[in-house]
Amino acid sequence: MKILRTFIIVFINLVLLLSPVQIAVGCGPQLFFEGYSFINPDIIDQDSDYAPYFFYFKDFYEHFEKAKEIQNQSNLAEWKSVFCDQINEKALAEIIYYAPLSDMKLLRTAVNNKKYPLSPRLKTNPFARHLRANKCRSTINYLIFAKECEPHVSYIDLWDSPKRDTFRMQELIDRGLQEFKKSKSNYIKLRYAYQIIRLAHYKKNYRQTLDLYEYLIPKFDPVESIINYWIMGHRAGAMMAMGEQVKASYLFSLIFENCPSKRESAYRSFKISTEAEWKAALLLCQDDKERSTMYAIRASSESSRAAEEMENIYQLYPESPNLELLLVKEMKKLEKDLLGTAFNDRKRQNKQLFGIPRKERGDLIISLHNFVKKCLKENKIRNLQLWQLADGYLEFLAGDFYAAGKTFSKIETQIQNPVLQEQLRVFQLALKINNFRRITSEDEKVIAAIMLEDTLYKKYKDFPDFLNDRLSHVYKEQGNPGKAFKVKFQLSDLKPNPQLEIIDDLLEVCRKEMPTKFERALITKKDGTTIESDLLDMKGTYFLARGKTETALDIFKRIPRNDWNKHQYNPFIEKLGPCIGCELPDSIILYNKVEIIQRIFELEYKAKSDFENGAIYYYQLGVAYFNMSYFGHAWKVMDYFRSGVNWSYDKDQVYPDYYAPFGNRENHDITQALEYFEKARVTAKNPELAARAAFMAARCELSMFYSGKGNQYRGDKIPNLPPEYRQYYQILNEYYSETGFYQEMIEECNFFAAYARR
Repeated sequence: MKILRTFIIVFINLVLLLSPVQIAVGCGPQLFFEGYSFINPDIIDQDSDYAPYFFYFKDFYEHFEKAKEIQNQSNLAEWKSVFCDQINEKALAEIIYYAPLSDMKLLRTAVNNKKYPLSPRLKTNPFARHLRANKCRSTINYLIFAKECEPHVSYIDLWDSPKRDTFRMQELIDRGLQEFKKSKSNYIKLRYAYQIIRLAHYKKNYRQTLDLYEYLIPKFDPVESIINYWIMGHRAGAMMAMGEQVKASYLFSLIFENCPSKRESAYRSFKISTEAEWKAALLLCQDDKERSTMYAIRASSESSRAAEEMENIYQLYPESPNLELLLVKEMKKLEKDLLGTAFNDRKRQNKQLFGIPRKERGDLIISLHNFVKKCLKENKIRNLQLWQLADGYLEFLAGDFYAAGKTFSKIETQIQNPVLQEQLRVFQLALKINNFRRITSEDEKVIAAIMLEDTLYKKYKDFPDFLNDRLSHVYKEQGNPGKAFKVKFQLSDLKPNPQLEIIDDLLEVCRKEMPTKFERALITKKDGTTIESDLLDMKGTYFLARGKTETALDIFKRIPRNDWNKHQYNPFIEKLGPCIGCELPDSIILYNKVEIIQRIFELEYKAKSDFENGAIYYYQLGVAYFNMSYFGHAWKVMDYFRSGVNWSYDKDQVYPDYYAPFGNRENHDITQALEYFEKARVTAKNPELAARAAFMAARCELSMFYSGKGNQYRGDKIPNLPPEYRQYYQILNEYYSETGFYQEMIEECNFFAAYARR
């Protein structure tokens, strides 16, 4: 028993691995690219500050949120060095970023008057104590000035924030110029110059920004500081605003190269529009390293031909770290174009929404691969092992799987870096999955081992989807539609529109004497039982919904009798008004599906054999078939999923549904119910029963109108029924207006009353 229990647990784990993850959304699908990627970002230099700028914009904007943090950290690190590393960054941050202006003014008073105490917030701060003890008036005055400037140069919410106070900003510029002149420290002068120039830039007085730069910078000795690049950014921004695009972009490239704290804004601000501007910008560069940075920024554009730009960088500066970043970025783009596109079930969506795969993907991978082979041959690049990996992976993406396998095997002993070794094994696993061509029982053993035992399969989030899509594609091609479905979807995903070929294929697997471990995983539920009963119920329901009751009964009887009563209903309960989700009395008799069909057969026999009461039985049959349709309270007898949307897209009662692979089939066909109600009406000897039958037939007509092709009616008012949909309302008026039932319905049913008066 212990062995059996362990065996079942293993199967359940494998089932869970095979089950697709549902995306929780409110109203519909998330519109994003759906593909696969097996490139580990750790294969690039994680110490490189350039990494975030050479990947997809999604990654870039995630990094954007950290830009302010990087700027603050760089600023604190510089202040720390100014004070000879005597003050920790936490203490500096409390004063520079968090202390209110009022506290800073009290600190200045305390410096000027020894008897004046520090505020409680500043007493325990080492930086505040240092400033007071050493009477650093110039530094305190600057910090006060910077805090006064900050509200005028911070981010503005266009919806909630007032416009900038340009009058006050000019006052601060004038005061800053006075403080600049009084200061004796070159470093403090530099910081005042930054605040003054920044105010002018945010004031959008770009001429003033440039004039202040020309006036202030020569008036103190050069200081090595990140502030120089911060000032350069405002100068470049003013130039860009005044149409000096080439000079501005050159300055932004210098900032990008040398200033991590402003790299994000420099990257976004770089703008070269024409080839003439590009050539002019290159002429401004002082050396090949600067030129290579310009090419790297241009290569980062999503529309660039990166291999050409990489060639330019390589000729200027082959050891550039940007080459590795661009290489990985381009491989990630080519993954979208080429990896698994033959079996990606979202390829049509990717093409329609994102234009992926790109038309030029073939030329792009050839040019990049040629460049990689050249770099490997000349061996001037920094990280040879990374380029060796790229060589094999590009062969894989290009569809030369044999060559890729050989390359991966060849470099196995040459790759020494642990991260690159893992990346190689990941590429090899992806290639192994991709190479499944016809899946045998032996292959299924390998697949089960991958799912249960391979740590890389579990670590890399795209492997399950990649494997499931590949297996589904191969199974479908080799004539196993059930397996093709089950490796990608849950059984519940089939219920909105059951497919016989899938059900039969899975039933065949369930009935195997010796299924493989993988097959057992496909058909095993969490409780350790198989899905055979569920499949039989689905198959029987399929035939029942199509009027083949004898076939349906035969199938339902194959379900173990203990499972018959899992779902019970009573479609024979009459409800004259709309009743989809209404609760039925607890006292009523409930029937399983076998019993419902047997009761239908019994009523059909009685209707034909009992001439005296046949109309009653016909009426009960009509009630049952109406209630089991989309429009009745027992709709679950013939269906599993009910929805009222997308009626205008009806195609043989099947409606599109993003989460149902075959759409959603609704059981709108109530011709059988209408036929029984008509038989009940014409054979009834009691006019009250005939009136009821005519009324229910009228409901059938109304329901047919609702679900008619192109009908947009949604129940907001009484519809104007075309003549062909109100025949039974006319029959009621003409033949049964004297009945008690007719008078009762006039009072209780607004629809009927409206049509009766016409």
